[in-house]
Amino acid sequence: MNLQQWCQLDERIYVAESDERFKQYAGLAYSEQVIKRLAELKSASAQLFLENFKEPRELYLSSIEAIADSSTKALELKLYSLRNKKVVSSKAKFAGSPVNWSSWRQFNSAEKDERKRKQVYDEFVRKTSYLSPVIEARFDAIAKAYSEHSGGSGGKKRLGPLDGYLENEGLSYSQLMDFVKGMGGQAKKPFQRALAEMSGKVLGRPAEYYDDFYFFRNRVYSDLEKHFAHIDPPAQVKRTLAAMGFDLSRIHFDTKDRKDKYPSPICFFVHVPNDVRVLYKSESPYFDLQGCYHEMGHATHATSIDPAAEYWDRYGFPMGVAEIFSIFLERLTKNRRYLKKSLGVTAADDDDDKVLDELQARNNFMELYFVTFYTANSLMKAEFWRRRLSMDGASKLYARLARQYTGLDIPGEYWMLHHILPDAIMYVPSYLLAAVRAAELERHLQDTFGEDWWEEEGAGRRIREIMRPGAKIDLSAFSKMDSSLFMKEITSAG
Repeated sequence: MNLQQWCQLDERIYVAESDERFKQYAGLAYSEQVIKRLAELKSASAQLFLENFKEPRELYLSSIEAIADSSTKALELKLYSLRNKKVVSSKAKFAGSPVNWSSWRQFNSAEKDERKRKQVYDEFVRKTSYLSPVIEARFDAIAKAYSEHSGGSGGKKRLGPLDGYLENEGLSYSQLMDFVKGMGGQAKKPFQRALAEMSGKVLGRPAEYYDDFYFFRNRVYSDLEKHFAHIDPPAQVKRTLAAMGFDLSRIHFDTKDRKDKYPSPICFFVHVPNDVRVLYKSESPYFDLQGCYHEMGHATHATSIDPAAEYWDRYGFPMGVAEIFSIFLERLTKNRRYLKKSLGVTAADDDDDKVLDELQARNNFMELYFVTFYTANSLMKAEFWRRRLSMDGASKLYARLARQYTGLDIPGEYWMLHHILPDAIMYVPSYLLAAVRAAELERHLQDTFGEDWWEEEGAGRRIREIMRPGAKIDLSAFSKMDSSLFMKEITSAG
């Protein structure tokens, strides 16, 4: 078997597995047995690579990760099931059914009685006791897989899960920590001031621990939602992308609301660049717009990758690259000129600036919440792997970090209810990396094509040029990884 034959085999397994996982996350009929069997095949394929090849390094690292992921597939599926069967409210309902982990955010968006929201939050935190042993067993097995399948011969250092993530991102541990702590340190005081002001305006009281990032993401815009009620997010984002020359024919959109559908918008790269699928379900008009644009950023990235690129370059880009174009496209939903010119966001009294000023202030608040929240998430997860924390230790650290950066006394167990922290090896710092790069990419386009760059086909061609190499992306073409541009945006007043 040569490398090309191995890539063809591995891609077929990946496509079949992604198709089945899409059905699972969409709330459609799927087979756990098929997912487990495909995971076994994926693991066997990865071991075949490690036995026969040492290069490319990208495939070496992804093969170790694939073995770790596949060897814990049964635990991952168990966690998914427990979230929807055990993390269920004993009292509260949404759309006629008891609130579960998958409908929690929709419930929070719709429920006006804060006592009921608190009851559900507290009950779900208590019910992390069902999740904790499974998360712990899975992460222990992932660490063991890395230890067994990396290095060890010829004096080479064995890799841990954090090592693999850092190498993929091209960062040292100290570089990542300096970057994350730097952003969090700049954001925490402005955020805590903004939180006090916004809580008074939106809630009529100081924020509490159960007013989490995802609750505010919907509720903070509630009195401005009328300006977005006329917008069909999928249709609008498609119009914008089509005007820039993007081919959307290979992107499938699923917006149906199913009981067990994944709570967050998500994009599946089923077969790059030919089959890409977006899932999302409605929470509130403005968040729907943001979520839709975010996932379409992922989708257009995948469908713009050169079909002739090497297998590992089509699928193996770092997470800090994977999130660039999603955050970049989502930024349009916060762009004053785009909101007014392309979406028709105007005020009834023609005082458009008042509406846009208010929207900008709230977006800045949510970006500050994002930075502080994801700083705590990132630091906890990095320390989890570096110090091999127990679940109790991780929860205690999370509570301390959340307090340090957000100012809220969040129960430490809350991290187990997040949609990424208990699932992914790392991932969360990649959102911060990508947010900075997305701001730099937008500045690059503004400098080249003007403030209304989304109206220019040339801008679309430039974006596709950057996307086309996949993992071989030239980040230096638009990014210096300087967080000052992004931080200045979100800490400025008005």
